[in-house]
Amino acid sequence: MTQTNDGVNRAKMYQLALFPMNNGATNVYYVLILTYIATFGNTVLGLATMFASFMVTGMRLLDAFCDPIIGTIMNATNGKFGKFRPFMVIGNIVMGFAVFMLYCISPMIPADQEWLRYAAFIVLYAVWTIGYTMQTSVTRSAQAVLTSDPNQRPMFTIFNTIGSMAGMGLMQVLAPIIRSNVGDYNTPDFYRVFAPLGIVISIILTVLAVIGIWE
Repeated sequence: MTQTNDGVNRAKMYQLALFPMNNGATNVYYVLILTYIATFGNTVLGLATMFASFMVTGMRLLDAFCDPIIGTIMNATNGKFGKFRPFMVIGNIVMGFAVFMLYCISPMIPADQEWLRYAAFIVLYAVWTIGYTMQTSVTRSAQAVLTSDPNQRPMFTIFNTIGSMAGMGLMQVLAPIIRSNVGDYNTPDFYRVFAPLGIVISIILTVLAVIGIWE
């Protein structure tokens, strides 16, 4: 990134191409959670359908509550690793941990301990929401820092669309392949394969985004 005498930030081409992968990294989890969480909660964990659906709405409220708090903390951050990279990395780690524990570990809770399944679902979903808010906040905040040149906006929009689809598209392609080879969407085996693959893809995209905003 370079800054001209008129105070306009202009990004290098590789930065325009790589930073939007942060959007792709969070979209991986958008598919993992918002597309499958209600089905997983009901068919795998045996939770009430209305409860799983209600939690999807409830966690959106938590996201709205956390967003200004994380934004304030981000604005006050100016450490060795910069303003945005810590939130990208920590947010991705938090999401990966929460998703792995939710999809891969919580089904091991005995069915006769239903209360514990409900508790695990709520806590891990809430933890994921906090991580998601952290990383998506960077997507919105860092764009203006990366480039404020109106001539670069169309190019950034193109790369942002590509980055977004890199995460979401891969997950949508992988899901039916895993389903046909491992098990249906209502089986624990599907999520034991699908979730770790998504975590790895999101980590790779996050690393690319960190490289893009390194300067």
